[in-house]
Amino acid sequence: MFNPLNKSYTEVINPFSDNNTYDVPTYIKPGTKVTVAIDSREQEISILAAYDYGIEALNEEGREQLNRLIADLKVAITGR
Repeated sequence: MFNPLNKSYTEVINPFSDNNTYDVPTYIKPGTKVTVAIDSREQEISILAAYDYGIEALNEEGREQLNRLIADLKVAITGR
């Protein structure tokens, strides 16, 4: 499997790559608690249903609620 964070492997795959231009992203330390607000009761129900029954059990609205939560988490982790 190709790991873009491994600079030596990237050099083997792409000899034209410049290893000095890409740094491994460091957003937060592992184990750091990230706070995200739950927007609505529907989002809370979607999270619990996905945890209990799997993402496949959600309808389209439930998946949208879960996608919104994931987007909020991404912003909290990466800062953008």
